[in-house]
Amino acid sequence: MPTGDPAGKYDPRPPKDRRVVGSDAPDSNKPSRRTRSSNGPVAGGGGFLGRITGRNELDLAKAKRYEPYSYESNSTQVKWVVVALTAWVIVALILAWQDRATSSYLGDLQNQGRVNVPPTQQSTLRDVNKILEFAAIEGVACTSQEQIIALSPECNLVMDEIEKYTESISRSLLTLLLLAVLLANMFAFGAFTHRSSRNLLTLKSDKQGFSPEKAVMWFFVPVLNLVKPWKVFQELFRGSDPEVTTSNQTEWKTKGKVPAIVHVWAAIFIAVFVFNRWTIGIFWYSVRETLDDVVVAHQRSIIADLLLAVLGIVAILVALELHKRQEARHAKIGDITVTPPPPIDPLERALKEGIRRKDLENQKARSKRRGSGK
Repeated sequence: MPTGDPAGKYDPRPPKDRRVVGSDAPDSNKPSRRTRSSNGPVAGGGGFLGRITGRNELDLAKAKRYEPYSYESNSTQVKWVVVALTAWVIVALILAWQDRATSSYLGDLQNQGRVNVPPTQQSTLRDVNKILEFAAIEGVACTSQEQIIALSPECNLVMDEIEKYTESISRSLLTLLLLAVLLANMFAFGAFTHRSSRNLLTLKSDKQGFSPEKAVMWFFVPVLNLVKPWKVFQELFRGSDPEVTTSNQTEWKTKGKVPAIVHVWAAIFIAVFVFNRWTIGIFWYSVRETLDDVVVAHQRSIIADLLLAVLGIVAILVALELHKRQEARHAKIGDITVTPPPPIDPLERALKEGIRRKDLENQKARSKRRGSGK
C-alpha cells in the first residue's frame, strides 16, 4: 500500500482525476480545475481573426460532423457559385479580347514589314540601347540617343510602336483579378461540394465512397485532381437521382444516372489544366524568337482564355443540375435525421486484419495436419 496517502487509503483513479486535499472546502483559496467543454471555443480558432479566416466555422463543422443532422439546402451556396463563376467567365472573356487585340496589333506590324517583337517600355527604361537595337534590326534610321531625346520622326515611330505593344500586353491587373476570382471559386465550389456530399445520407443514399471532407480534398491533390473530382461528382449525381427508389439505400450505385454535362465538365477541366495561358508560355510555346512565333502564341492564348470561360459556364450548369436533383429527391423523401458513421480507428482496423490473417494461418495449419494424418 502506498505510504504517501494521509488518509491511509489508496485512490485507484489516475493522478489527473484525483482531487487535491481541501479542494472541496468552501474556504479553499485554490481554484478548482476546469475541464475543456466541447461547447467552448477551440484554442487558436476564436476572436476576430477566426471569424475573418473562417476558422471558427471550420472548427464548428469538425466538432459537429459526427452529430445527427438533416437535409441542408444548397440554395445559398449555389447562388454564390453562380456569382463567382460568372465573374470567372467575364474575366476570361476580357483576357481573350485583350489577347486578340495584341495578336491583331502584331499582325499589323507584320504587314508593315516588321520581323521582330518590339521591346517593352519597362525594358527600355532599364536600357535605352534596346530602342536603338530594335530600330537597327528593323532598318529604321533611329541611331542615337540624341535622336531619341529630340524625338525625331524615325525614333518617334519606334517609340510609338513600343508604347502600343506595351499597352496591348499589359494585363497584370487582370491576372491578379483572375487569381482572386479563382480563390473565390475554390471557397464557393468547395462549400457547395461539401454540403452536397453531406446531403447524400439524408437522401437515403447510403455507403458513399467519398466523405464530404475527401470530396473537397481531391480538388487540391496534384495529378489526382484530374480524375477524382469527376468520380466525386458522378457519385453525387447518382446518389441525388430522384428517380432511384428509396427503399433500397444502396441501389443508387447501379441505378443512379450521371448526365453528360458532368463528363463534358471533367473533359474541359483536364483540357484547361493542360492547355492554359501559363502552360502556353512555359511548355507549348516557350521559344518565341520571331514576331510570327509571338503572334501564334497569342492566338493560342485566345483559345486558352475561351476554354476558361467555357469551363466556368459548364461548371455553373453542373452545380445547378446537382442542386435541382437534390431538391427534387428531398421533396420526395421529406425531412429525416441521420447519424453519420463514426471514423474507423486505424489501430482497430489493423488489429482486425491481424486477427483475420491469424485465423487463416491457423485454418491452413489445421488443414495440413489433417492431410498429413491421413
